[in-house]
Amino acid sequence: MTATTRKAHVPDMCNVLIVAFNNEKTVVRLLESLEAHRRFIRKVVFVDNGSTDATVEIARGLTIGYELNIIESINTGFAGGYASASAGVLDADLPTLCLNPDVELAEDSVVLLLEALNSRLDLGIATVPLVGQDGTEDSASRRTLPQLGSSALYGILGKIVPRNLRYNNGSADSSKKLATLQDGTAVNQIQATTGALMMIRPSFRPGNAPIFDTDYWMYGEDLQLCLDAATEGYTVGIVEARPSLHLKGASSGWPRSRASHRAFHDALYIYYSKNLRTSALQSYAVHAGVELRFWATLLGGNLVRRLRG
Repeated sequence: MTATTRKAHVPDMCNVLIVAFNNEKTVVRLLESLEAHRRFIRKVVFVDNGSTDATVEIARGLTIGYELNIIESINTGFAGGYASASAGVLDADLPTLCLNPDVELAEDSVVLLLEALNSRLDLGIATVPLVGQDGTEDSASRRTLPQLGSSALYGILGKIVPRNLRYNNGSADSSKKLATLQDGTAVNQIQATTGALMMIRPSFRPGNAPIFDTDYWMYGEDLQLCLDAATEGYTVGIVEARPSLHLKGASSGWPRSRASHRAFHDALYIYYSKNLRTSALQSYAVHAGVELRFWATLLGGNLVRRLRG
């Protein structure tokens, strides 16, 4: 498949797929924010990954104007939750809008994402900017795909690494315009984005097939998907529209729980093994480095918790 600006029609409706875990504080804002987009939504599938709070009860109790399908599941991880909603649940021929349960959609987001997919045959993944509660753009909205050298440096030194050397440096390739929508909104190319908000073309990942690589438990599967898109001849684009809100950390908290922290570091090594590994010796060294970072940052997180009391 080669890049093209040819019109590539996709339906003017989409699936919405949400995977939640202990999101009672944010689920109302997300599901209510979908109301403004309901004429562009065929079906909303809400997978609960074994929440121990009132997430499911709150979702069931909402009065909303669209079809909400709730699947209660054991916790099979983020990618696993998406996989459990794929077979026989979603419409295979529609784009799928993947949303985190801590996102609040801005006005016109869905229709602009659909228009973006219609503007480029090679646009496999489309997103819009995300901002935190303070209005600062979420650095995961615009990412570069990890490379071994810069990833190793960031893994060792963390946030003291200059921003232009981080995989989530916030400016990846976004100067290349892919399309201009009818209202003048630009669609710019990026290397990767976050699974918190991405619309996926059905020819790239049909709704009845797993979207994310289930080798990842949580973290990393969105970067893998964006790399897969590039490998298969698709681009990733960001629609420069009004940003949506992302209340990060609603499930994992900060500092992360030990399980979440473990999953993050496992994802680092899985991504390396699948995409960047060149030798067994290098693999041993990378694995040792990831483990060292895991224990060092875990101890730092535990110290923060103690200081908080």
